[in-house]
Amino acid sequence: MDRREGYMCCRTDNASGRSALSGLRQRGAALVTTLLIVALITITVTTMTTRQQLSIQRAANRQVQTQLHNLASAGEQFATAVLARDRRDGERNNSDSTQDYWAESLPPVPVDGATVEGCVVDLQGKFNLNNLVNEEGTTEQIEVEALKRLLTALSIDSLKAEAIVDWIDPNIDATGAEGAEDDFYTGQTPSYRAANGPMASPTELFLVKGFRVIDEGGLDDYDTLLPHISTLPYGTSINVNTASSAVLASLADYMIELSDELKVVDDGYWENFPDCPEGGGLLDTVLNNGDDAGDGTDENAQTDEVIDPDDDAGGFIYENAQQFINDSRGTEDNQTLEGANISVSSGYFMSRVTVTRDDVSMTQFTTLFRDNTGALTTLRRSRGGL
Repeated sequence: MDRREGYMCCRTDNASGRSALSGLRQRGAALVTTLLIVALITITVTTMTTRQQLSIQRAANRQVQTQLHNLASAGEQFATAVLARDRRDGERNNSDSTQDYWAESLPPVPVDGATVEGCVVDLQGKFNLNNLVNEEGTTEQIEVEALKRLLTALSIDSLKAEAIVDWIDPNIDATGAEGAEDDFYTGQTPSYRAANGPMASPTELFLVKGFRVIDEGGLDDYDTLLPHISTLPYGTSINVNTASSAVLASLADYMIELSDELKVVDDGYWENFPDCPEGGGLLDTVLNNGDDAGDGTDENAQTDEVIDPDDDAGGFIYENAQQFINDSRGTEDNQTLEGANISVSSGYFMSRVTVTRDDVSMTQFTTLFRDNTGALTTLRRSRGGL
């Protein structure tokens, strides 16, 4: 074999080796490609499955939330119907007290896999903080002194009333040594300004000097004061049938000694506010009196009193303000509540409805106004907190 033949033989062998190596590389690339495709398919399927599960869970959550909202609205309508019926029936000379059936808590009622419970609270049994400043923006000193007496009755520093006044009044001048305006609040972290207007909710006190979490005794004083205050439109009266002894003590200096004797409602009725008072029976009361309270307009509804006012268990109810004024006269001739802004009936109420399904719960607070005809208007609604 000559040199050319040998060269061709070696070249052929090399070509065969390169061909075999190329085939191996192609098979390896095909394997890698196949693995990538499988991985992509797996990721895509997993992503689609996860998204589908999330979509299903979102749909289920929306369904639960929708049900909770609908049941809360139904509970609110039930409350308005009960209040309308109370005015229509005109029990005890149209006075309002915790002996009326609207004041009975609704125990947990099962509805379509959920439970609904709630209550109605008379907001005029509380001290209205917005009475501190009239509609012209002028501070009502009589109301300021009343607030100071309320704070004293609750063992809270009475000077904290000054900061509350400054939060509501329209001027930027601090009231007294404990007052606070923008110059104080803008120096906080984070900074903010005083509202300089009526309070929309008692929870605004969290922002007021003396009642903030970072203030000495602030949170404790807030918790103590909350059951005894409201934030209603200016000019509301205090219903003596639903006022606590502390609120009654705010009416005059000498009332501190008489408030425990004159109070109609047990102080324990308010101590857990905004939670509902203990006890229930509203549903049974309404049904047993022949009205499902569906719309508050059943002409055939019975008008028998739910609780006999002469029953010792019911307690005494004031049917007019003069009765309370006569009972509240002090030991001196000039000690009288004549002309005080008090009443025995109310127009402002708050309904609390709590709906629970499985581990999900929602609470709705609604401020309602009832006029003399019994018609009700929703003034404010919040969910989760006051």
